[in-house]
Amino acid sequence: MDPRFLVFPVVGAIIGAVTNQIAIKMLFRPYQPVYLGSWRLPLTPGVIPAQRGTIAKNIAETFEAQLFSGDEIHRFLTGPKAREAVEGKVDEMITGLGPIGAMARGFQPTIVEKLLVGMEELADEAIAHGGEFDIGKRIEDKINAMDIRELERLVLGFSSKQFRHITFFGGVLGFAIGIVQAILAAVL
Repeated sequence: MDPRFLVFPVVGAIIGAVTNQIAIKMLFRPYQPVYLGSWRLPLTPGVIPAQRGTIAKNIAETFEAQLFSGDEIHRFLTGPKAREAVEGKVDEMITGLGPIGAMARGFQPTIVEKLLVGMEELADEAIAHGGEFDIGKRIEDKINAMDIRELERLVLGFSSKQFRHITFFGGVLGFAIGIVQAILAAVL
């Protein structure tokens, strides 16, 4: 058997796996730009540190659009369940006042409406840009404030299985290219 049919695919597999592993690491590294004099080396810092702001904004927008938004919190705080809870608590409060509550019973709808208007205003304020429940802004700020090493651990942690598949695929592709090279070398 021609040794090229063993050596070329094995070397190709190693090169493919190693280069994919390096590419995965280079998503984050180097963490800072590298300079030679006043010239910045290309691809420094890594893609994620260089584009962190844009990536954080995109993650936040996707999270809000696809998973969970301030509008959902708003609907919960101002929806039918909230109305039912407020009406129940106001009724409980008025009933607990005894005879005085009987005189206040006529004000119950007004009290409920005032409380619901206050909850609506609070919910509107909370989900407004920069408010307590501006989910997208909070996610974006947390990603931007996170140490890049911590962000790397986070992303590599929940994606480690997928990154192993990418590394493995690089090895398989390198192996296949090595076979083609061995065939070409034998033919030519």
